[in-house]
Parts: sequence; C-alpha cells; structure tokens
Amino acid sequence: MYNKQYETGGSEAKKATVFYILLLVLMHIYVLYTGSQFRYTYLSMEGDDFWVATWDFWRLKLGMTPALTNWLADYLMQFYGKPYVGATIQAVVIGATGVLFRALLSGKGWWTFLALLPPVLLAFCYPFSLSFQLQTLFFFAMFLGISWIPRDNWRRLARLVAIPVSFMLMILPFQFVLAFPLVLRSKDEGERRPKDLLKSACGLVAVVLLYLTPHIYSQQVAFIPFENRFVDITAYWEPLTSQHLRNNENIRKMVCLASEGRWKDLLYKEGIQRDAQRGNAIALRYALLAESALGTLPENLLYYPINDERLFLFQNDQNVVAQQINRLFYLNLGICDEAFHQAMEYGLLQRNGICFSSLRQMVDYSTEAGDWEIAERFLHVLSKSTLHKRFVEERQAKIQNPKGLTSNGESEAPQRADNFVGGYPLPIEMLRLARYYGGKGTAEQGQQPADIKKMVDYALCCYILRNDANSFRIVLGAYDYYKDGPLPHAYSEFLSPAKEQ
Repeated sequence: MYNKQYETGGSEAKKATVFYILLLVLMHIYVLYTGSQFRYTYLSMEGDDFWVATWDFWRLKLGMTPALTNWLADYLMQFYGKPYVGATIQAVVIGATGVLFRALLSGKGWWTFLALLPPVLLAFCYPFSLSFQLQTLFFFAMFLGISWIPRDNWRRLARLVAIPVSFMLMILPFQFVLAFPLVLRSKDEGERRPKDLLKSACGLVAVVLLYLTPHIYSQQVAFIPFENRFVDITAYWEPLTSQHLRNNENIRKMVCLASEGRWKDLLYKEGIQRDAQRGNAIALRYALLAESALGTLPENLLYYPINDERLFLFQNDQNVVAQQINRLFYLNLGICDEAFHQAMEYGLLQRNGICFSSLRQMVDYSTEAGDWEIAERFLHVLSKSTLHKRFVEERQAKIQNPKGLTSNGESEAPQRADNFVGGYPLPIEMLRLARYYGGKGTAEQGQQPADIKKMVDYALCCYILRNDANSFRIVLGAYDYYKDGPLPHAYSEFLSPAKEQ
C-alpha cells in the first residue's frame, strides 16, 4: 500500500514537472517570436500608451471598463520601449494564467494538461492585448479564491461580493461566469427548505447586481461617453497569424524608421520602394517622403505609380496612419508648427486621448519652434510618468539654454504659419510656405535652407502630375536651384520636346 501511494505521488509529481516545463517552453517561444517578429508593435504600444500618477488620470480610467485592469495595463506598457521586456511581461501574465487554471482543476491525471489551453489561446488569439490577458488572470484568481472557501454559504456570499468588485477587473462575460453558480439550484432532496430559499435568494441578488452595478457605476462617470465604458470579448480578438497584424507591424516599422531619419534603410533595406512600385498606397507615401528627405524626389518621381498630388500625403483624413504620415511630411519640410498639430491630433485618436509619443513629439517640436512655455507644460505632464526622468531632464536643459536668442538675450517669437496648413491645393500651399519661411529665389536672399528647396520640388512635382507646363516653367524660373546644372530626370522628361508634342 505504501509503495503504491509512493508511486502514485511520484507519477503526479512527474506530470506536474512536465506541465510546468511545457508552460515555460510556451512562454519562451512567445517571448522569442513576438519580440523578434513584432518588435515595432511593442515599440508602438509604448508610444500609444499613457500613464501618470495623478488623480485626474485615475478618474479618466474609471470611465473605461474594467477600470483597475486598464489602469494596470497602461502602467505595465510603459516598459514596452524594450520589445523583449514587453514580451516577457505578457509571457509572465500568460504563464500565471496557466498555473491558476491548473490549481483550479485540482485533479490528478493527464487531463490536468488542459490547463495549457488558456495560455495557448491567449498567446495565439490575443497576443498583444495585455488588458484582456490581465482580465483572464484576474478571473481565474477570483474563481480559485472563491473555490478554496470551505463552506458553501460563505462561497455564495463571496460570489455576491465579487460581482461589484469584478466590475473593476473584468468585462461582463467573465462576471457572468463568475456569478453563474449562484443561480443554480441544488438537486439534493435531503436539503432543508430554508437553505434552498437562501440559495435562490442569492441567485436573485446576483442577477440584480449584474444588472445594477454597471448602471450605478455609469452614474459615477456620466462625463464619459457610454460606448467607452463597455466592451465585448471579440474586441480583443487578433490572431497571431493574421495578415492584419503583420501589415500593422510593417506600417509601424515605417513610422519608426522615418521618425529616426533612417531614410535609406526605409527605402532600400526594408523594401518599401518595391512595395510602393507595386501600388501599396501607404508604402508609396513613405517612399516618396524618403525620396524627398534624401533630395532625390525630382530624379525618381516617374519611377513610382503616382498620378495624383494627393498621394504625397493624406489630406482631410482623420486616422492614426494619416496623422503619422502627415506629421512626418511637414517635419521633413521643417514646419514644426504643423508637425506639432499632427502629433496632437494623433494623440487625441488614442484610447486615453493622449499618448507618450505624441507628448514627446510636441515637446521637441515646440522647443524647435521656440515655444518653450508649451514645452514646459508637456514636460510637467511627462514628469508624472515612470520612465521619462531622463527625457525630461535633457529637454529642460535644452530649454534653459536655448538657441535662437536675440542680441538682447530675449527669446525669438515662435515661428507660425500665416494660414491654416491644408487650406490651399498642395502646389499653392508649398509655394506660399516657401515664400513665408524663406522668400523666393536666392539672388537677393542668399542660399536658401534645404527645406525651402523641398517645398519648391513638391510644387514642381505637383505641376508635373497636373500636366501644367506653364505653371511648371514659371516656378522653375522663379527659383534658381537648377540654373547652374542639369535638370533632374522627372523635370527634363516633362520639358522634353516629345512630351510637349
């Protein structure tokens, strides 16, 4: 008998060891695969995140069900600036879910390996949804805690208490599963009637709590739009193998490389030029932007399938992809005022109405424009976060010793455009900005900065796409960038006799 019990115990220990080894393997695969294949997704998750240690931020999170889980998810995503750190955080949450589910099963035998199913589903079907992964973890933790309560009546009381508490931790489907045992009636015929009535009453109270808790909660956060308070389980669904996820990774890679000024890597190493020539609309805009930044747009314009000036950027579009491209477009021209505007619009589109990447960009752009008071305000906000101490100190040092002071030691007024950017057709806008920021021609003004030349090139390229030879010649003659040398390929082709005929 002793030997049999010893062998059984040893067998269960081996099964537990195998289970935890498989769970660790799953976690390692998740970290290595997502950290290497979705590096820019993690970087963007950090940039799109926002968390500060203030009561105002906590009040904001109260309007987003589940409040506490979303608050914690935002806190953890601050560390996603290093992709493998972000992947490790999510792997730990996924692994902990498997451990809790195995403890919940509390059985023996090979069927306990079913506890690997939730981690696999979370890793494959919800790979980058930290909020949903945390909700699943909290669900198993609360279910396990209640199941460990020895007496049946105390368990029912715990479930009743758990319903309003769980509203801060998980979405409604999880709450329903947590409370469902309360509405079940016992089939034990020997049970006395008072207990049966008590259990039925608990079930009724559970239904009432599930109905009333969201409504009572909503009254506390009436300032938040109703659609921001409730989500369903399908809102988090994003399989790891989906093409949409891969496309998002490619777009985020383009944003990161362009923001870092790695134009040659973007254009040639990452194959954006090839994708653009195949007709990918987003890749086309980034390729044209890279050509402009490298000064080769007039030379290579005709190599791309562009027949409309609106393909240089997104005009009158309000989405995150458009805001990123437009921000980089105007930043490439040196118009920090409009780059600031696009960064602000991008932040407003995020789930918190603001994000770290938008704040960092607005600090840098307002500093470049000489608007140091605005930069100080955003730095004060960033100082309330966890990981921006070095960023804040470096920018404050730059503000305290700014460039661009007048002879009297006073700061120059920040540069502002003389009209709303985008208020005119693109070639007209480029020429107006060129005159405003640098004047026309170089005969009297001296050599113009590179961004003025880029504006003029954009105007000339627009007239090529419009097939407006008269306006093209007028602009080309007004600026002497190409008077002392051969014309770029696109310009010479447009002015060739064969083209004119």
